[in-house]
Amino acid sequence: MDLKPEFERHSKRVTSTKRWQVLRMAVIERDGFRCKKCGARGRLEVDHKKPVRTHPELAFDPQNLQALCPSCHASKTRVEIGHPPPIATPTRNAWQKAVCALENTTKTST
Repeated sequence: MDLKPEFERHSKRVTSTKRWQVLRMAVIERDGFRCKKCGARGRLEVDHKKPVRTHPELAFDPQNLQALCPSCHASKTRVEIGHPPPIATPTRNAWQKAVCALENTTKTST
């Protein structure tokens, strides 16, 4: 099964490098070993906030990266390629608000 060119996995060239492996671990550690969307622990993936296919210059930029659980990463990717967004749960919304508040507190104190 061939993917349409706009849905090819452009990040494969990035994620197969040694540089990526080091950066990936740094991002997961920076994000507190938790998913930035829902707070889940366990297996985490590093997501490009702005996709590599549209912003290749940001492929290794830590500010363009975030740790996400597989479920949140899949949901985000599905929305990026045109599927409807998932229904947010109150727990997930509360976690996102807490993360944003903490990030804002950290930014103003530095």
